[in-house]
Amino acid sequence: MVVHSTCIKSRRFTSAKEAIYMYEKMREAKIKITEVAMVGAISACAQLRDIRISNTLTDHLEEGCCDRTQIVSTALIHMHSKCGNIDLALREFSTMRYRDVYTYSAMIAAFAEHGKSQNAIDLFLNMQEEGLKPNQVTFIGVLNACGSSGHIEEGCRLFRIMTGVFGIEPLPDHYICIVDLLGKAGQLERAYDLIKQNATSSIATTWGSLLAACRLYGNVELGEIAAKHLFEIDPEDSGNYVLLANTYASNDKWERAQEVKKVISEKRIKKPSGYSSIQ
Repeated sequence: MVVHSTCIKSRRFTSAKEAIYMYEKMREAKIKITEVAMVGAISACAQLRDIRISNTLTDHLEEGCCDRTQIVSTALIHMHSKCGNIDLALREFSTMRYRDVYTYSAMIAAFAEHGKSQNAIDLFLNMQEEGLKPNQVTFIGVLNACGSSGHIEEGCRLFRIMTGVFGIEPLPDHYICIVDLLGKAGQLERAYDLIKQNATSSIATTWGSLLAACRLYGNVELGEIAAKHLFEIDPEDSGNYVLLANTYASNDKWERAQEVKKVISEKRIKKPSGYSSIQ
């Protein structure tokens, strides 16, 4: 029993489908489903975003196959969100007797993912009223919520609170959230300044967010800077070349756009599926 439960959660499984397969075998063999096995299966289902499997796992829990512990319920919130059912996620959250920072973080992320930004921000405030201290994951969720709703100053304020009040060291994901937030709002110089000030935390995704915003707002100068960094980090990622070409095209700089297209051809870089050279 221990071996089966550990296998479902173990990295020895190269895919979520294998974890689900092992869970089903445990059920067939009438092996007791432990908390570890259930959380492993729920997490695998979240990765697959499979509604049918999520309904099956929920039914099994309703039948009492495993104790509905706080850890299991938190995993369920994440699974329901990933499978597109925010109502089930909220119902699970609402019926829990005990909620910790991980539970709140999961629900905040779920709200953010489903465009319910104000709900995410309100819940973030509620958890503090309950005496819970947000962690790095909590802030990723609420910053994403601010980004999707255009709450620029609120997002920046929360970022400052995270570092100044709670003493949390920002992860690259936090910088990505803020750069994305500023970029969507057209505050490209501000986003660029943030990246420059935190160069050690700048990764491809951060520069990619800036480049995408430059394409949206037609800022060629900053787009070229972002692209240069991206080409150094990952010279084989054709999506970056396409974004730069589209940035040029949005400013009617067709010759430069064609030059980038030529680079893609000469380097024999495969364009990502669904992209055209100029969009």
